[in-house]
Amino acid sequence: MLERFFEKTVRGYLLLTGFLTATAFATFIAPEWSMVNLFSYSEEMMVNKEYLQGTYQHWGVMVGCIGVLLMVSAYVKPLRTSTMIYSGFEKAMFVGLFIYNVCVNEYSWFWGWSGVLALDGFVTLYSLLYLYYYVTRDKTKVPAHLR
Repeated sequence: MLERFFEKTVRGYLLLTGFLTATAFATFIAPEWSMVNLFSYSEEMMVNKEYLQGTYQHWGVMVGCIGVLLMVSAYVKPLRTSTMIYSGFEKAMFVGLFIYNVCVNEYSWFWGWSGVLALDGFVTLYSLLYLYYYVTRDKTKVPAHLR
């Protein structure tokens, strides 16, 4: 059942999540606009923006490149395994960071990142389900993501 599910969905998953992930390039191109309009930063939070602008832009490039890699791996099968592992791990780390900052640090402003949480949470769940499939699959067959 899972084998067929992944065989049918992996290309679409890589293209869709890759495209949505690549939108992080907006933070590289327009960091101030992104922080205010996409992540709901207030004027008070933007007072010292010049000190963090490089960090936001670096994040935008790094995550944007992961998005491009996800889309490329939809067509270049040898890239899929490493890309899926890296993106699943990176996005799971963001989910953990989000939960930590909202629940432990009680940073209410971090809710502005909830759109990223939605995408990264989906990728994390898909990746965990795929990991379960991969470990329990029939090892005599080619894994579903490489078909």
